[in-house]
Amino acid sequence: MERERLTQRQNEAYEFIRGYLVRNRKPPTLQEIGDALGIASTNGVYKLLQTLEKKGWIEREKHEARGIRLTDHEQDPLGRSGGPPSLPVVTRTVSDEPERLRERPERMLSVDGHLLRRAQDPDACLIGRAGDDGMNGAGIRKGDLLLIEEMDWSDLENGTLAAALVREQLLPREFEFANRKIHLRPADRHYTDETFPPDHPGCHIIGRLLALIRTL
Repeated sequence: MERERLTQRQNEAYEFIRGYLVRNRKPPTLQEIGDALGIASTNGVYKLLQTLEKKGWIEREKHEARGIRLTDHEQDPLGRSGGPPSLPVVTRTVSDEPERLRERPERMLSVDGHLLRRAQDPDACLIGRAGDDGMNGAGIRKGDLLLIEEMDWSDLENGTLAAALVREQLLPREFEFANRKIHLRPADRHYTDETFPPDHPGCHIIGRLLALIRTL
C-alpha cells in the first residue's frame, strides 16, 4: 500500500520515533515525543500519531505506553521481519541511572521469537546477566543470560520473577510489594531478603523475567 506524503512536522515526528528506536531499541512514549518536538500537550502528540497511522507510516497498540511500530518493515531498526529478533545484552549499570541501561550494550543477540510469546511488548525486551546465585533454588545461576521485559514495578504481580538493579548488580529475585515497600526475595538460603522504598536510589526494578538462556 502506498503511503501518503508527510508534512514537515509529521516527518519530524516520524524521524524522531525512528531515531529513538535505533538508539533505545524501544519506541518512545507520548511524553518523550512531546518533549523532543516541543509539544506541551500529550493530546497534541496523540493527534500527530493518529495522522501518521492514518497515512500508513506507523501502527499503534491501544493502551500501551510504547505501543508504536513502524510499518516500513524493510528499514525497521528492530528487525521485526527478515529473521529472528535481535535484543541488546546490557552491561553493568548503576541503579540510580536506569535510563543508561541500553546505552552501551555488550552486543546484540538474536533470539528465537518463541521466547517472546509471553511478552506484552516485545520491543521492551532486553537481555542481562544474573549478578549472583541468589535464585539458585529456582535454577538461575550467576552469569546466566536473562530475557527481561522492561516494565514499571507497579505493573508486576506479587510472586513474579523479576530483574532488579541493586546498586551495581543486576539481580533476579521474586518480587513482592507489601507495606508500601518493595521486597526482593532470593531462592537460596545463603542470601537474605532485601527491602526498599519504591523511590530508593539503590534499587530499580527493570521488569519481569521471560526466559533463561544458558550456554553449556
